Amino acid sequence: MFFASKHRLKPVIALRLFFVTQSLGLSLWLLRIPEVKATIGLNLIDLSIALFMQPFGVLIGFFIAPQLIYKIGNNKSCLYFGFVFVSAFIFLPFAKTFLFLATVLFISGIVCAGAEVSMNALAAQMEKNLKIRMMSRFHSFWSIGALISGGLVTLMSALSVSFFAQQCLCIPIISILVVIAAQSLPDTRISNKEPELKRSSRYKPQLSLIILCLTPFGALLLEGALMEWTAVFKGDYQKLSKVTVGYVFCSFALNMTIFRFYGDFIIEKFGLKTTIKLSICSSLFGMLVYAQNSTSVVSIISAGLVGAGIANIYPITMTLAASLSGSKERNVATVAFISFSSFLIGAPLIGVMGEYLGLKVALSIIAPTSLFPILYLFYSNKNFSSKDRNNSSC
Repeated sequence: MFFASKHRLKPVIALRLFFVTQSLGLSLWLLRIPEVKATIGLNLIDLSIALFMQPFGVLIGFFIAPQLIYKIGNNKSCLYFGFVFVSAFIFLPFAKTFLFLATVLFISGIVCAGAEVSMNALAAQMEKNLKIRMMSRFHSFWSIGALISGGLVTLMSALSVSFFAQQCLCIPIISILVVIAAQSLPDTRISNKEPELKRSSRYKPQLSLIILCLTPFGALLLEGALMEWTAVFKGDYQKLSKVTVGYVFCSFALNMTIFRFYGDFIIEKFGLKTTIKLSICSSLFGMLVYAQNSTSVVSIISAGLVGAGIANIYPITMTLAASLSGSKERNVATVAFISFSSFLIGAPLIGVMGEYLGLKVALSIIAPTSLFPILYLFYSNKNFSSKDRNNSSC
Protein backbone atom coordinates (compact mmCIF):
# COMPACT_ATOMS: atom_id res chain seq x y z
CA MET A 1 0.00 0.00 0.00
CA PHE A 2 1.18 3.49 -0.83
CA PHE A 3 -0.44 5.08 2.20
CA ALA A 4 -2.28 4.02 5.33
CA SER A 5 -5.99 3.33 5.12
CA LYS A 6 -6.79 6.07 7.63
CA HIS A 7 -5.55 8.61 5.08
CA ARG A 8 -7.73 7.32 2.27
CA LEU A 9 -10.31 9.50 0.57
CA LYS A 10 -14.02 8.93 0.91
CA PRO A 11 -15.22 6.61 -1.89
CA VAL A 12 -17.35 9.23 -3.66
CA ILE A 13 -14.53 11.79 -3.59
CA ALA A 14 -12.03 9.14 -4.73
CA LEU A 15 -14.17 8.16 -7.71
CA ARG A 16 -14.65 11.80 -8.70
CA LEU A 17 -10.88 12.29 -8.59
CA PHE A 18 -10.39 9.16 -10.67
CA PHE A 19 -12.75 10.49 -13.36
CA VAL A 20 -10.71 13.73 -13.43
CA THR A 21 -7.38 11.92 -13.81
CA GLN A 22 -8.51 9.77 -16.72
CA SER A 23 -9.86 12.72 -18.67
CA LEU A 24 -6.89 14.92 -17.81
CA GLY A 25 -4.37 12.33 -18.98
CA LEU A 26 -6.18 11.90 -22.29
CA SER A 27 -7.06 15.53 -22.99
CA LEU A 28 -3.57 16.95 -22.46
CA TRP A 29 -2.50 15.81 -25.90
CA LEU A 30 -5.65 16.67 -27.86
CA LEU A 31 -4.81 20.34 -28.39
CA ARG A 32 -1.28 19.26 -29.34
CA ILE A 33 -2.48 17.04 -32.18
CA PRO A 34 -1.53 19.61 -34.88
CA GLU A 35 2.06 19.60 -33.57
CA VAL A 36 2.29 15.81 -33.74
CA LYS A 37 0.61 15.86 -37.15
CA ALA A 38 3.17 18.36 -38.45
CA THR A 39 6.15 16.55 -36.87
CA ILE A 40 5.30 13.23 -38.50
CA GLY A 41 3.94 14.80 -41.71
CA LEU A 42 0.46 13.26 -41.62
CA ASN A 43 -2.44 14.14 -43.89
CA LEU A 44 -6.02 13.98 -42.61
CA ILE A 45 -6.48 10.33 -43.60
CA ASP A 46 -3.22 9.27 -41.90
CA LEU A 47 -4.18 11.21 -38.77
CA SER A 48 -7.66 9.71 -38.72
CA ILE A 49 -6.25 6.17 -38.93
CA ALA A 50 -3.87 6.90 -36.04
CA LEU A 51 -6.75 8.29 -33.97
CA PHE A 52 -8.82 5.25 -34.97
CA MET A 53 -6.36 2.95 -33.18
CA GLN A 54 -7.31 4.19 -29.72
CA PRO A 55 -11.05 3.37 -29.88
CA PHE A 56 -10.13 0.16 -31.71
CA GLY A 57 -8.04 -0.77 -28.68
CA VAL A 58 -10.92 0.20 -26.39
CA LEU A 59 -13.32 -2.12 -28.20
CA ILE A 60 -10.87 -5.03 -27.97
CA GLY A 61 -10.40 -4.25 -24.29
CA PHE A 62 -14.15 -4.43 -23.70
CA PHE A 63 -14.08 -8.13 -24.65
CA ILE A 64 -11.77 -9.02 -21.78
CA ALA A 65 -12.58 -6.31 -19.21
CA PRO A 66 -15.52 -8.03 -17.42
CA GLN A 67 -13.54 -11.26 -16.90
CA LEU A 68 -10.52 -9.40 -15.52
CA ILE A 69 -12.69 -7.24 -13.29
CA TYR A 70 -14.33 -10.37 -11.90
CA LYS A 71 -10.90 -11.66 -10.86
CA ILE A 72 -9.32 -8.49 -9.46
CA GLY A 73 -12.27 -6.28 -8.49
CA ASN A 74 -13.28 -2.84 -9.72
CA ASN A 75 -10.87 -0.94 -7.47
CA LYS A 76 -7.82 -2.90 -8.66
CA SER A 77 -9.03 -2.54 -12.23
CA CYS A 78 -9.07 1.25 -11.80
CA LEU A 79 -5.61 1.15 -10.20
CA TYR A 80 -3.87 -0.99 -12.81
CA PHE A 81 -5.65 0.05 -15.99
CA GLY A 82 -6.08 3.69 -14.99
CA PHE A 83 -2.39 4.06 -14.13
CA VAL A 84 -1.18 2.51 -17.40
CA PHE A 85 -3.70 4.52 -19.42
CA VAL A 86 -2.47 7.85 -18.07
CA SER A 87 1.21 6.86 -18.17
CA ALA A 88 1.02 5.87 -21.85
CA PHE A 89 0.57 9.49 -22.92
CA ILE A 90 4.06 10.46 -21.76
CA PHE A 91 5.40 8.66 -24.85
CA LEU A 92 3.46 10.71 -27.42
CA PRO A 93 6.02 13.55 -27.69
CA PHE A 94 8.51 10.91 -28.88
CA ALA A 95 6.28 9.95 -31.83
CA LYS A 96 8.30 10.50 -35.00
CA THR A 97 6.55 7.87 -37.12
CA PHE A 98 2.96 6.90 -37.82
CA LEU A 99 3.56 3.39 -36.45
CA PHE A 100 4.83 4.63 -33.09
CA LEU A 101 1.90 7.03 -32.66
CA ALA A 102 -0.67 4.39 -33.64
CA THR A 103 0.88 1.80 -31.30
CA VAL A 104 0.82 4.09 -28.26
CA LEU A 105 -2.80 5.05 -28.92
CA PHE A 106 -3.78 1.40 -29.44
CA ILE A 107 -2.23 0.32 -26.13
CA SER A 108 -3.85 3.22 -24.30
CA GLY A 109 -7.19 2.16 -25.75
CA ILE A 110 -6.90 -1.44 -24.54
CA VAL A 111 -6.20 -0.44 -20.93
CA CYS A 112 -8.80 2.33 -21.06
CA ALA A 113 -11.56 -0.27 -21.41
CA GLY A 114 -10.98 -1.79 -17.97
CA ALA A 115 -10.96 1.59 -16.26
CA GLU A 116 -14.04 2.73 -18.21
CA VAL A 117 -16.15 -0.28 -17.22
CA SER A 118 -15.04 -0.25 -13.58
CA MET A 119 -15.50 3.45 -12.89
CA ASN A 120 -19.01 3.43 -14.40
CA ALA A 121 -19.94 0.24 -12.53
CA LEU A 122 -18.69 1.81 -9.28
CA ALA A 123 -20.65 4.99 -10.00
CA ALA A 124 -23.83 2.98 -10.60
CA GLN A 125 -23.26 0.98 -7.40
CA MET A 126 -22.82 4.16 -5.36
CA GLU A 127 -26.04 5.52 -6.87
CA LYS A 128 -27.83 2.38 -5.78
CA ASN A 129 -26.33 2.32 -2.28
CA LEU A 130 -26.96 6.00 -1.55
CA LYS A 131 -30.30 6.07 -3.41
CA ILE A 132 -29.59 9.39 -5.14
CA ARG A 133 -28.73 10.32 -8.71
CA MET A 134 -24.96 10.64 -9.06
CA MET A 135 -23.95 9.42 -12.53
CA SER A 136 -24.11 12.81 -14.27
CA ARG A 137 -22.23 14.39 -11.37
CA PHE A 138 -19.48 11.77 -11.67
CA HIS A 139 -19.20 12.38 -15.41
CA SER A 140 -19.00 16.12 -14.78
CA PHE A 141 -15.64 15.42 -13.17
CA TRP A 142 -14.52 13.80 -16.42
CA SER A 143 -15.42 17.09 -18.08
CA ILE A 144 -13.57 18.99 -15.35
CA GLY A 145 -10.46 17.04 -16.32
CA ALA A 146 -10.91 18.09 -19.95
CA LEU A 147 -11.48 21.69 -18.86
CA ILE A 148 -8.33 21.73 -16.71
CA SER A 149 -6.29 20.24 -19.55
CA GLY A 150 -7.66 22.82 -21.98
CA GLY A 151 -6.60 25.62 -19.66
CA LEU A 152 -3.17 24.08 -19.03
CA VAL A 153 -2.39 23.48 -22.70
CA THR A 154 -3.63 26.95 -23.68
CA LEU A 155 -1.38 28.49 -21.02
CA MET A 156 1.62 26.36 -21.98
CA SER A 157 1.14 27.13 -25.67
CA ALA A 158 1.03 30.85 -24.88
CA LEU A 159 4.26 30.44 -22.88
CA SER A 160 5.84 28.37 -25.70
CA VAL A 161 6.26 25.32 -23.46
CA SER A 162 7.00 22.28 -25.63
CA PHE A 163 4.76 19.22 -25.80
CA PHE A 164 7.63 17.14 -24.38
CA ALA A 165 8.08 19.43 -21.36
CA GLN A 166 4.32 19.56 -20.81
CA GLN A 167 3.94 15.78 -20.68
CA CYS A 168 7.03 15.22 -18.54
CA LEU A 169 5.72 17.77 -16.04
CA CYS A 170 2.05 16.74 -15.91
CA ILE A 171 1.82 12.98 -16.51
CA PRO A 172 3.82 11.86 -13.40
CA ILE A 173 1.65 14.07 -11.17
CA ILE A 174 -1.56 12.72 -12.71
CA SER A 175 -0.30 9.13 -12.34
CA ILE A 176 0.25 9.66 -8.61
CA LEU A 177 -3.29 11.02 -8.30
CA VAL A 178 -4.58 7.88 -10.07
CA VAL A 179 -2.95 5.70 -7.41
CA ILE A 180 -4.31 7.82 -4.56
CA ALA A 181 -7.84 7.76 -5.99
CA ALA A 182 -7.90 4.07 -6.96
CA GLN A 183 -6.60 2.83 -3.60
CA SER A 184 -9.45 4.68 -1.89
CA LEU A 185 -12.15 2.99 -3.98
CA PRO A 186 -14.26 0.16 -2.50
CA ASP A 187 -13.50 -3.44 -3.47
CA THR A 188 -16.60 -4.48 -5.40
CA ARG A 189 -16.83 -7.58 -7.55
CA ILE A 190 -19.30 -9.39 -9.73
CA SER A 191 -21.31 -12.04 -7.92
CA ASN A 192 -19.46 -15.35 -7.66
CA LYS A 193 -22.42 -17.05 -9.32
CA GLU A 194 -22.28 -14.88 -12.41
CA PRO A 195 -19.51 -16.77 -14.28
CA GLU A 196 -21.37 -20.07 -13.82
CA LEU A 197 -24.42 -18.48 -15.36
CA LYS A 198 -22.36 -17.28 -18.30
CA ARG A 199 -20.91 -20.71 -18.94
CA SER A 200 -24.20 -22.56 -18.60
CA SER A 201 -26.40 -20.36 -20.75
CA ARG A 202 -26.07 -18.38 -23.92
CA TYR A 203 -26.17 -14.64 -23.39
CA LYS A 204 -29.08 -12.99 -25.21
CA PRO A 205 -29.15 -9.21 -24.86
CA GLN A 206 -32.48 -7.62 -23.99
CA LEU A 207 -34.11 -5.34 -26.54
CA SER A 208 -33.92 -2.53 -23.99
CA LEU A 209 -30.14 -3.07 -23.75
CA ILE A 210 -29.81 -2.88 -27.54
CA ILE A 211 -31.71 0.44 -27.55
CA LEU A 212 -29.38 1.77 -24.85
CA CYS A 213 -26.35 0.72 -26.89
CA LEU A 214 -27.50 3.00 -29.71
CA THR A 215 -28.77 5.92 -27.60
CA PRO A 216 -25.42 7.65 -26.82
CA PHE A 217 -23.84 6.85 -30.20
CA GLY A 218 -24.30 10.32 -31.68
CA ALA A 219 -23.38 12.16 -28.48
CA LEU A 220 -20.08 10.29 -28.26
CA LEU A 221 -19.43 10.85 -31.97
CA LEU A 222 -19.82 14.62 -31.50
CA GLU A 223 -17.73 14.55 -28.32
CA GLY A 224 -14.94 12.77 -30.15
CA ALA A 225 -15.20 15.20 -33.07
CA LEU A 226 -14.78 18.29 -30.91
CA MET A 227 -12.10 16.82 -28.67
CA GLU A 228 -9.98 15.33 -31.46
CA TRP A 229 -10.58 17.72 -34.36
CA THR A 230 -11.01 21.18 -32.77
CA ALA A 231 -7.30 21.97 -32.86
CA VAL A 232 -6.95 20.82 -36.48
CA PHE A 233 -10.22 22.34 -37.75
CA LYS A 234 -10.18 25.69 -35.97
CA GLY A 235 -6.38 26.04 -35.92
CA ASP A 236 -4.91 24.50 -39.08
CA TYR A 237 -7.87 25.06 -41.40
CA GLN A 238 -9.69 28.13 -40.11
CA LYS A 239 -6.44 29.75 -38.95
CA LEU A 240 -7.61 30.81 -35.49
CA SER A 241 -4.80 31.45 -33.01
CA LYS A 242 -3.71 28.74 -30.57
CA VAL A 243 -5.12 30.75 -27.67
CA THR A 244 -8.48 31.16 -29.42
CA VAL A 245 -8.57 27.45 -30.22
CA GLY A 246 -7.93 26.84 -26.52
CA TYR A 247 -10.90 29.07 -25.66
CA VAL A 248 -13.11 27.10 -28.07
CA PHE A 249 -12.04 23.81 -26.50
CA CYS A 250 -12.49 25.19 -22.97
CA SER A 251 -15.97 26.49 -23.84
CA PHE A 252 -16.95 23.00 -24.95
CA ALA A 253 -15.44 21.38 -21.85
CA LEU A 254 -16.77 24.04 -19.45
CA ASN A 255 -20.37 23.75 -20.62
CA MET A 256 -20.17 19.97 -20.61
CA THR A 257 -18.84 20.19 -17.04
CA ILE A 258 -21.57 22.56 -15.82
CA PHE A 259 -24.44 20.64 -17.38
CA ARG A 260 -23.11 17.31 -16.15
CA PHE A 261 -22.51 18.72 -12.68
CA TYR A 262 -26.11 19.91 -12.50
CA GLY A 263 -27.41 17.12 -14.73
CA ASP A 264 -28.95 15.11 -11.91
CA PHE A 265 -30.75 18.23 -10.67
CA ILE A 266 -31.94 19.06 -14.20
CA ILE A 267 -33.29 15.53 -14.66
CA GLU A 268 -35.12 15.67 -11.33
CA LYS A 269 -36.51 19.12 -12.19
CA PHE A 270 -37.63 18.60 -15.79
CA GLY A 271 -37.79 14.83 -16.10
CA LEU A 272 -35.66 12.38 -18.04
CA LYS A 273 -37.38 12.69 -21.42
CA THR A 274 -37.54 16.49 -21.43
CA THR A 275 -33.84 16.62 -20.55
CA ILE A 276 -33.05 14.34 -23.48
CA LYS A 277 -35.15 16.47 -25.87
CA LEU A 278 -33.40 19.68 -24.80
CA SER A 279 -30.04 17.94 -25.15
CA ILE A 280 -30.83 16.88 -28.71
CA CYS A 281 -31.82 20.41 -29.76
CA SER A 282 -28.76 22.04 -28.21
CA SER A 283 -26.23 19.59 -29.66
CA LEU A 284 -27.74 19.56 -33.16
CA PHE A 285 -27.97 23.35 -33.49
CA GLY A 286 -24.59 23.90 -31.85
CA MET A 287 -22.78 21.41 -34.09
CA LEU A 288 -24.20 22.87 -37.30
CA VAL A 289 -23.18 26.40 -36.28
CA TYR A 290 -19.75 25.20 -35.10
CA ALA A 291 -19.06 23.57 -38.46
CA GLN A 292 -20.35 26.38 -40.66
CA ASN A 293 -18.61 29.42 -39.18
CA SER A 294 -15.02 30.52 -38.73
CA THR A 295 -15.33 33.47 -36.34
CA SER A 296 -13.88 33.33 -32.84
CA VAL A 297 -16.93 34.36 -30.80
CA VAL A 298 -19.45 32.18 -32.63
CA SER A 299 -17.07 29.21 -32.51
CA ILE A 300 -16.76 29.60 -28.74
CA ILE A 301 -20.54 29.87 -28.25
CA SER A 302 -21.43 27.00 -30.61
CA ALA A 303 -18.84 24.69 -29.03
CA GLY A 304 -20.45 25.46 -25.68
CA LEU A 305 -23.89 24.51 -27.04
CA VAL A 306 -22.55 21.17 -28.21
CA GLY A 307 -20.96 20.55 -24.81
CA ALA A 308 -24.21 21.36 -23.02
CA GLY A 309 -26.24 19.20 -25.39
CA ILE A 310 -24.20 16.01 -25.21
CA ALA A 311 -23.31 16.35 -21.52
CA ASN A 312 -25.91 14.05 -19.98
CA ILE A 313 -26.71 11.53 -22.72
CA TYR A 314 -23.94 9.05 -21.86
CA PRO A 315 -24.34 9.29 -18.04
CA ILE A 316 -28.09 8.75 -18.39
CA THR A 317 -27.46 5.70 -20.55
CA MET A 318 -24.97 4.23 -18.06
CA THR A 319 -27.49 4.56 -15.22
CA LEU A 320 -30.22 2.91 -17.31
CA ALA A 321 -27.88 0.09 -18.39
CA ALA A 322 -26.77 -0.62 -14.82
CA SER A 323 -30.42 -0.77 -13.71
CA LEU A 324 -31.34 -3.56 -16.14
CA SER A 325 -31.62 -7.12 -14.88
CA GLY A 326 -28.46 -9.24 -15.01
CA SER A 327 -24.84 -8.38 -14.39
CA LYS A 328 -24.28 -4.66 -13.90
CA GLU A 329 -20.70 -4.91 -15.20
CA ARG A 330 -21.77 -6.89 -18.26
CA ASN A 331 -24.59 -4.49 -19.14
CA VAL A 332 -22.33 -1.46 -18.70
CA ALA A 333 -19.58 -3.11 -20.75
CA THR A 334 -22.04 -4.02 -23.52
CA VAL A 335 -23.41 -0.49 -23.80
CA ALA A 336 -19.92 1.02 -23.61
CA PHE A 337 -18.63 -1.42 -26.24
CA ILE A 338 -21.31 -0.63 -28.81
CA SER A 339 -21.59 3.10 -28.14
CA PHE A 340 -17.81 3.55 -28.13
CA SER A 341 -17.77 2.26 -31.69
CA SER A 342 -18.78 5.83 -32.54
CA PHE A 343 -15.19 6.82 -31.78
CA LEU A 344 -14.04 3.91 -33.93
CA ILE A 345 -16.17 5.10 -36.85
CA GLY A 346 -15.83 8.81 -36.21
CA ALA A 347 -12.07 9.25 -36.63
CA PRO A 348 -11.71 7.66 -40.10
CA LEU A 349 -15.11 8.97 -41.23
CA ILE A 350 -14.25 12.59 -40.42
CA GLY A 351 -10.71 12.19 -41.75
CA VAL A 352 -11.71 10.73 -45.12
CA MET A 353 -14.60 13.14 -45.64
CA GLY A 354 -12.40 16.01 -44.48
CA GLU A 355 -9.66 15.10 -46.96
CA TYR A 356 -12.02 14.99 -49.95
CA LEU A 357 -14.95 17.24 -48.98
CA GLY A 358 -13.38 19.54 -46.40
CA LEU A 359 -13.71 19.45 -42.62
CA LYS A 360 -16.57 21.97 -42.70
CA VAL A 361 -18.70 19.55 -44.73
CA ALA A 362 -17.54 16.51 -42.75
CA LEU A 363 -18.49 18.02 -39.39
CA SER A 364 -21.82 19.24 -40.76
CA ILE A 365 -22.68 15.75 -42.01
CA ILE A 366 -22.21 14.17 -38.57
CA ALA A 367 -24.36 16.80 -36.79
CA PRO A 368 -27.67 14.87 -37.28
CA THR A 369 -26.27 11.92 -35.30
CA SER A 370 -27.29 13.96 -32.26
CA LEU A 371 -30.80 12.65 -32.98
CA PHE A 372 -29.93 9.09 -31.87
CA PRO A 373 -31.49 9.48 -28.37
CA ILE A 374 -34.87 9.69 -30.11
CA LEU A 375 -34.61 5.89 -30.25
CA TYR A 376 -34.86 5.74 -26.46
CA LEU A 377 -37.70 8.28 -26.38
CA PHE A 378 -39.65 6.32 -28.99
CA TYR A 379 -39.17 2.84 -27.53
CA SER A 380 -38.86 3.47 -23.79
CA ASN A 381 -42.53 3.10 -22.86
CA LYS A 382 -42.85 -0.09 -24.87
CA ASN A 383 -39.53 -1.86 -24.31
CA PHE A 384 -38.36 -0.77 -20.85
CA SER A 385 -40.08 -2.51 -18.00
CA SER A 386 -41.47 -0.42 -15.17
CA LYS A 387 -38.92 -2.10 -12.91
CA ASP A 388 -36.03 -0.87 -15.07
CA ARG A 389 -37.39 2.67 -15.21
CA ASN A 390 -37.94 2.76 -11.46
CA ASN A 391 -34.44 1.48 -10.78
CA SER A 392 -32.91 4.07 -13.07
CA SER A 393 -34.58 6.92 -11.24
CA CYS A 394 -32.67 6.21 -8.03
